[in-house]
Amino acid sequence: MLKTPSSTTAGPSFDDAYDLSRRNLLRLGLMGGAMLVGPSFAVAAGGPSETPVAGGTLTIGADADPIGLDPTTVTAFSSYDFTGLIYTGLLRWTADMKIEPDLTVSYERPDDKTYVFKLREGVKFHNGQDFTAEDVKYTFDRILDPATASKLRAQYSGIKAVTVLDPRTVKFELKTTDAAFLNYLATNPDGAIVPKGVENLSTQPVGTGPFVFESYQPNQQFTLTANPNYYEKGLPFLSKVVFKFYKDQATLSSALRSKAIDMTWLKDPKVAALMAKTSPDLVSAPGQTSRTFPIWLNMKAKPLDDIRVRRALSLATDRKACLDTVLGGSGKIGAMIPESQVGGYDGVGEMPYYKHDAAAAKKLLAEAGYPDGIDLGNYIVVAANPLDVACAQILHQQWQAAGITVKLTPMETAPLLNLWSTGGWPTLLSVALSWTPDADAIFQYVKSDSKFGTAMGIADPQLDKLITEARADVDPASRAAKNLQIQRHIAENAYVIQTYQYPLRWEIWWNYAKGYMPLAANIRSFVRTTWVKK
Repeated sequence: MLKTPSSTTAGPSFDDAYDLSRRNLLRLGLMGGAMLVGPSFAVAAGGPSETPVAGGTLTIGADADPIGLDPTTVTAFSSYDFTGLIYTGLLRWTADMKIEPDLTVSYERPDDKTYVFKLREGVKFHNGQDFTAEDVKYTFDRILDPATASKLRAQYSGIKAVTVLDPRTVKFELKTTDAAFLNYLATNPDGAIVPKGVENLSTQPVGTGPFVFESYQPNQQFTLTANPNYYEKGLPFLSKVVFKFYKDQATLSSALRSKAIDMTWLKDPKVAALMAKTSPDLVSAPGQTSRTFPIWLNMKAKPLDDIRVRRALSLATDRKACLDTVLGGSGKIGAMIPESQVGGYDGVGEMPYYKHDAAAAKKLLAEAGYPDGIDLGNYIVVAANPLDVACAQILHQQWQAAGITVKLTPMETAPLLNLWSTGGWPTLLSVALSWTPDADAIFQYVKSDSKFGTAMGIADPQLDKLITEARADVDPASRAAKNLQIQRHIAENAYVIQTYQYPLRWEIWWNYAKGYMPLAANIRSFVRTTWVKK
């Protein structure tokens, strides 16, 4: 089997809260080798001598409703909490971000471009349909079908053919070597397998995961029940998982304090650091630096088709001021790839046009024919994320000082994502990127032939070549150099104005919820090993 690179890790800069969180985790046996791995399943221990208790309900506070539940077509991170418990894939991530088999019992690599997976026997979808190699082939054929309009099509574009060898064996043939392939397969929803012939998965999801969809009341509650036919013996322990939706961090925090919910995550690291200190019975897991806040530019028409205007926008951006003001320094200025990214590389150094220089920005605007400044119109951001809005407000002021005017336009998530994917926004739009399974997944957003690259108006054969070559390079050191070159090329051309990167979530739960393991990927797949002991 291939050895897959693990991610690097980093905690927030709130040292006291981080140390407190680490002590809580150590005290509860959730760090330092508490992962018990057996032949049928892995259980994150709730303590050195505790026995899991079957039954009970785990109530999770969520900050956003799902936007679709079909893993092949979903684009919103808010849906991943649910797809991660309903669906499973051929592979999955362990708690320390290593790859292990899931719906497979083993896999082998006969040559550099071929993978053969042996599948588990006796697995059933939630509707009672048997899981076979045909479902695997159907899933990936569907992803690669342009009519499906899946954002995963670019990630799996290297697949030459998926062949069913027998009901329990499936073969993937790739066009070239692919350093990202297994990382994609291990990630939910990217590698989630759907049943052949079943429709309406977006509203009536059917997977092979530990929990079965029961009901959904928008803006109120999403309910899952234990899958009685789940293939990992003894799991899940919980009988039910209930997500309750809260639209702001204040009510979410209050619900946790009152124990109306058992578990949640917070977006604001300052709030999370404070809350982590409020009770010794709260277990907190500081997030890893996995989220980036970029500004996506529509370059299909004036004025952003002019590289001088784009570079001026980058020079007018004081990234450190944004970081310090919005996040209290809990994060870092960085390029496109977060430091916790699998296949990502920290310490990229200064990027071209990253240094704040309002005078240089004005000069570039004058050279581009805008000596009196420029109005870029609407700058669209996600209304539901106060950190994004706060950063956008600061950027508005910074750009104005360099002669660049925008109108800040907060928008609901669903219509904003639709604009982003179709290229329907006028000039500037911010959609933050969450953790992705590989550095390549981020670069796919700026490839000329990708859905989002086309929407932005990027047409850069040199960049496309660099991205393709980096993905095919299976030597970590060589690939790191290529990925750095890609990031510098993006910054040099100011295709995307990257501001900063920071922890996506800070997870917090009451210590009577046992056996839970937070992931760097910010997907709650270890709810399958959680039990409640109040």
